[in-house]
Amino acid sequence: MKVMSTGNPEKIAAYTMAERRYKDTIAELFHEDAGVEFHEHPSESYVTDLETKAAESGDPTDKARAAILRDRLDYYDAEKTKHFDWRISRERFRKLLVEGGKVTGADVQEAYRLAKHTPSVELMSLYSQLKRKHGEGN
Repeated sequence: MKVMSTGNPEKIAAYTMAERRYKDTIAELFHEDAGVEFHEHPSESYVTDLETKAAESGDPTDKARAAILRDRLDYYDAEKTKHFDWRISRERFRKLLVEGGKVTGADVQEAYRLAKHTPSVELMSLYSQLKRKHGEGN
């Protein structure tokens, strides 16, 4: 969300408010009295233990803690392979342009996200070519 909001004041404000709400929620749910620690990068076993505890207790705050940490674990697991996915996308886009395949709106959006996250002349050019080809109707 942060990468995609650069330069747009409304998106920056929305990101800042969402980040503030998230930090307030973390502070409210994970404190010394709760007996549960917040981990930036939780382990699978820690999250599983919290989920088991939440299922046994039925407490909504325990369920919220488990859900937040499960979400963090899933996010960081996906982050580990994101650069492989983007490399595959780059190769697919190049092949699409060389072979003259059909460019979809989803391809253009993916190329935009790729160029926005890793701005380089090559990726900006790739995005621009895909966008032009999509606009021409292939």
